[in-house]
Amino acid sequence: MSDKDQVRPYHAKDVGSGRETADTLAEVLKYATEREEASRKKTKPQSQPKWMLPLGINLGVLAVYLLIAPPSWVVLNPIEPPAPQQQLVGLRTAMYFTASRIEAYRLENGRLPERLEDTGATGADGLEYFLRGTGNYQVVGSVGTETVVYDSSQSLVDWAASLNLGARVRGG
Repeated sequence: MSDKDQVRPYHAKDVGSGRETADTLAEVLKYATEREEASRKKTKPQSQPKWMLPLGINLGVLAVYLLIAPPSWVVLNPIEPPAPQQQLVGLRTAMYFTASRIEAYRLENGRLPERLEDTGATGADGLEYFLRGTGNYQVVGSVGTETVVYDSSQSLVDWAASLNLGARVRGG
């Protein structure tokens, strides 16, 4: 290869007269001029109508009043907690299912769980689990002032039947 040979990339165009470059530059300058003129012609944003300020102030005062001293028509129907008897039935049902999980754990592993969480029992909030000697345990729960205890020394089926849980658990 000699110094006289021109080496250029394969995609390079032949050298032109410069007319294409001049045309492109003229288009770019024309576009820039149009953009500059358009930016000068922008209109100012409209100001808010005069009635918006008093309306906003009145709505703000009303909101503060409803927040501080809500009248009786603002308060919706409050949700009353279930009756204590229904809460007690729910507690006993939760205890029945928890004791059933403990018994299933005992059958599967051959021993009682160390903690209630080992059985995978979820939603057993408020229930306490106590190991009593070898092979016995208690599940204790309370609603209000009443405490319910299930001791594994008695049959779970008999305990549920004495509380009439069988029909409730089956949906009857």
